[in-house]
Amino acid sequence: MSLSRKAAFGVLAATATALISGGAGTANAAWDYYGAIAVADRGDSWAIGVTWNYEDQGRADADALDECGYRNCVVQVRFMNGCGAVADRDGRLFWGTGRNLAEAERNALAASGPDPNPFLVSVGSAQKSFKGIVASQCTD
Repeated sequence: MSLSRKAAFGVLAATATALISGGAGTANAAWDYYGAIAVADRGDSWAIGVTWNYEDQGRADADALDECGYRNCVVQVRFMNGCGAVADRDGRLFWGTGRNLAEAERNALAASGPDPNPFLVSVGSAQKSFKGIVASQCTD
């Protein structure tokens, strides 16, 4: 396959992937894809809006806020040509980005710090801390 046919096939494959993946938006001339994760504290839960594959960061942010759906939504993570993740640790949020989903999730979990009680102690009500990913996404 010639270089120009490979390039055309790559463009077609990237376009088809963006349409199939459900990301709203297209890449700009530089082939950059933007995403965002917006979060609102709902007391006992989180409202979350996630966007990916947008042509500019402003649109990705605005639509993530719209998807989150509450006035107190805040964009917590912005990513370009990569991934973003949000982790919950005992009701507090931490975020990270990375080149792939595993790296972004690992960075979000690492941002929450080490477990303050790595070993369950049989004293009073000592419990192991809860830590988990609540949202993550990558651009194509």
